[in-house]
Amino acid sequence: MSVRSYGLVLGPLVALALAGCQETTTAARPRVDAPGVPVSVQSISGAPDQVTAHFAGLLGEAAAERKMEIVPGDKPARFRVRGYLTAQPTEDGQTALAFVWDVYDESKKRAQRVQGESLGRRGGSSDPWAGIDQTIVAKAASESADAIASFLTTAPVPEPKPDAKAKTRTAQAAPDKKR
Repeated sequence: MSVRSYGLVLGPLVALALAGCQETTTAARPRVDAPGVPVSVQSISGAPDQVTAHFAGLLGEAAAERKMEIVPGDKPARFRVRGYLTAQPTEDGQTALAFVWDVYDESKKRAQRVQGESLGRRGGSSDPWAGIDQTIVAKAASESADAIASFLTTAPVPEPKPDAKAKTRTAQAAPDKKR
């Protein structure tokens, strides 16, 4: 074989070998942008205070990256979300940070539940939160934002509420059938 032939054979093999070195996760969600849908984060519970505070900050950053409109709890929002975090040992000795988000519509009905988990390091303590580091919290916050944004982009747009003034104007504009 000539040197040129080796290059034609080895080039694709090297590319495949390098591609195999990249970390992939089958459960990863694609990043989704969800602009223009006001969302209020009502609560995040289940984790120690320092983990909750760190997670909330990272979730806010991830939401901003996805162009999500996060509004304060006392402002009008199309959806309100409540989050739950839990750390638990896995069968293989690692620690999983699981998240669940209940997304409620304007009528306070649950419109969607999104969930997932990120794996942490092996826990050597009886406290599963000890196996959760900042990297895992950041990954869970990013995946949470992706899951919520995915729902927001597919959520049906609510029907506009009938306007009483518009009904009155329509009734007044209707021709009178009496002659």
